[in-house]
Amino acid sequence: MKISSVFAVMLAVAATIVAISGCGSVGPAPVASSIPVPPNATPPARWLYVDHNGTFSSYSLPLARDSKPVRTLSEWPGLGIAPVLAVGPYGDVAIASPQSIRFFRPPIVSFDPAHAYLNLKLTPAITEVGINGAFLVDLQYDPNDNLWLFNNLGADITELAAPITRKSVAQLSIAFGVPGSKTAGFSTLVQGRFDVNATLYVYASSAARSRLFKIAFPYAKPPGSTGLSLAQADFVDSSQYLPTSHNPATVLLGQYFGALASPKPGSPPSPPVNVMSQFDEPLDPFRGLFPNEIVKTIVSALAADPPRERFYTLEAANGRLDVYGLPLRGGAKPTIGLPCLDGTQNCNGVGEHLFLAP
Repeated sequence: MKISSVFAVMLAVAATIVAISGCGSVGPAPVASSIPVPPNATPPARWLYVDHNGTFSSYSLPLARDSKPVRTLSEWPGLGIAPVLAVGPYGDVAIASPQSIRFFRPPIVSFDPAHAYLNLKLTPAITEVGINGAFLVDLQYDPNDNLWLFNNLGADITELAAPITRKSVAQLSIAFGVPGSKTAGFSTLVQGRFDVNATLYVYASSAARSRLFKIAFPYAKPPGSTGLSLAQADFVDSSQYLPTSHNPATVLLGQYFGALASPKPGSPPSPPVNVMSQFDEPLDPFRGLFPNEIVKTIVSALAADPPRERFYTLEAANGRLDVYGLPLRGGAKPTIGLPCLDGTQNCNGVGEHLFLAP
């Protein structure tokens, strides 16, 4: 089922926007487009936000080989831990501590509390709260600008419906790890993502394994497993590419942990691998739930940019910002690699995220 008709119209309009610099295969240093965007069209993202363990850096798009952050900010000075962060479809940024969420409107120039347009205290009416507050592991905006909280106190996911005000309370709650359900045992939430149809993908772990679960709008049915161990999952729909694209593939990208093929008859299964992968959609149960393309790297964050036919990753080992062509081709190398500038302690795969913003 599709999301609201308003958002569906936005998607249809977005499909008519003119070509921008960098579409097609990702090549040398891109240049800005001089072709105007049609009136009322949803333009491609202007910003790439990089979150390194509580440090927020803004990069102007399209990226070039000599790109540097336009601005670098501390997300919550004095907090003592890295907050969780989300970027909305209209550029709002929500930053949460265990006790509250601060909301900032674009342009993002400071995270000083005085710049926040709303400071929302977390209460049991919003999410589970203990002695030390909530245990939020992720925040995500859906395409309709609703904010979702992923809380490992009770493995509960709650929704704050837009517009969010001081009186907002949870409109919806989804529990994980419930005995007898498909999420039984998967009581540790890791992260969530939404696709263009507002389908929610949740990566959750048990004591022995991790799985990507899928909950379709309007979220009336319980979560179902995709059968994949796929972190950093990002779904790309063919409607998100420009009309000039030669290969508007619908794919699922992420960091895959598992086998790459079915074993030959009589042979033991091959050991699992940890690789960045692409799965063609729809998944093919006859072939098996194996990646169609892989790159032997481990990334701690991933964000797809279909209009530019590329996606961005953060290398888990050193925080390097890499650019790959979209759809992914097996064995591909990044066309651009920008070093992490936030210090060794913040560039090691801990608390890293990527967000696109208008």
